[in-house]
Amino acid sequence: MTLAHPDGAPASASAPRPAGSGEWTQTRELPAEDLHRLLAEVSRLPRLRHLYQGLAERPAGSVRLADLPVLTKEQISDALEDVVLQARGRGHGAYVYGSGGTTSAPRLSLVPTSMFVPEILRHWSPLSPRDVLVNFNTPGRLWSSHNFFNMLAHHSGAVTIPLGSVERHEMADWLDFVDRLGATALDATPSQIAHILEFCESTGRPLPGFRTLLWTGEAYGARAAEVTRRVMPDARLHGVYGSTETWVVGLNWPSCPVDTFHVLPYQHVEIVDGAVVVTNTHPERLNPILRYRVGDLGRLTTCACGRPDRALRLLGRDDPQLKFVSILLMPADIADAARSVEEVRDVQIALTRHGRPDEHMEVRILVRSGTDHADVERRVRDRVLTRVYRLGWAVASTPDSFAVRVVNQLVVNPRTHKTALVLKTDQGTSAHSAR
Repeated sequence: MTLAHPDGAPASASAPRPAGSGEWTQTRELPAEDLHRLLAEVSRLPRLRHLYQGLAERPAGSVRLADLPVLTKEQISDALEDVVLQARGRGHGAYVYGSGGTTSAPRLSLVPTSMFVPEILRHWSPLSPRDVLVNFNTPGRLWSSHNFFNMLAHHSGAVTIPLGSVERHEMADWLDFVDRLGATALDATPSQIAHILEFCESTGRPLPGFRTLLWTGEAYGARAAEVTRRVMPDARLHGVYGSTETWVVGLNWPSCPVDTFHVLPYQHVEIVDGAVVVTNTHPERLNPILRYRVGDLGRLTTCACGRPDRALRLLGRDDPQLKFVSILLMPADIADAARSVEEVRDVQIALTRHGRPDEHMEVRILVRSGTDHADVERRVRDRVLTRVYRLGWAVASTPDSFAVRVVNQLVVNPRTHKTALVLKTDQGTSAHSAR
């Protein structure tokens, strides 16, 4: 396979363009030898073996990919202990990363320590040895993106500044710091990129010498695209799409629409009932990614950039997760953590200005009579941010983005008479405070 250089025109900061008109077959067969090998591997995992009874023993070529069940995030996570046992003794190390859940029931994933980066760089080269990359992705707490971009820069021969996320009040000092070191590229979520560019735009502070923006973690939405167009009209955007379980599935170049990704050769993508389903065939793969439902809606297509290989256009989410401060969360995990405090009777989550830089989450709780409101609000906040550890880590850098409030009643839909777990409002004042 040849190395594909990012040779498109620097048009990535323009508004997202429609995907190419050519369409790929939405369900494709996996080569029989690959399917037979993957079936044999996954059938050795005790917690998943029952899903493939009678299939692994059949001759190669007699089983089709569509004959297999679609795996869920919960099934992958439940099998982690089996995967760890299988990984021990392999010829390469592994990282355990988190993709959500709580500290008592985390959703975890196992990734080889190479993170497939050497293979990825055979097809995608966003950095060169002359680059100085500022890594704005948050490290620690089982998060994976920070380590991935450090590894990407290492194998590209670039200098890395592993900075992590930066709050607004310290932004100027850190931008001065990376400017002195000759920064040429940054990696972050689109929300973080927008935050940095909006800071420079509002304060009049010149940007460091960033030419390249590497992004992942969420869609490159209108807010990020618009401020990039205003502040860095010649920016070269390079994105990756995937999940903690699948790892990188597709790659995006400056000449690609920001919702379209070129699928790596070892990732097999199907569209099943509109949902993205992935099978990872890489020989170093550790997770049993065999028809795994990622949680996104999509379509196989031809990219408008002109590259002839198959591409995946993303159309939105197909699971109950929500995005808040650039991380994916299960609302039920937040509600369960809040309800674990004895005095709490019911919970509702209100999102205000959702998707904006000043977005806010308020966990509204009904409590037993006679409860000290301030005390229970403090304990619920601590419980939620401790158990839903990814939320706790994100909120640590933006503490005003999250609150807990005791209310007299929750908001009920007047037409359906149902109480939604999650509300999205402009002002966040729909519930009656108990104060």
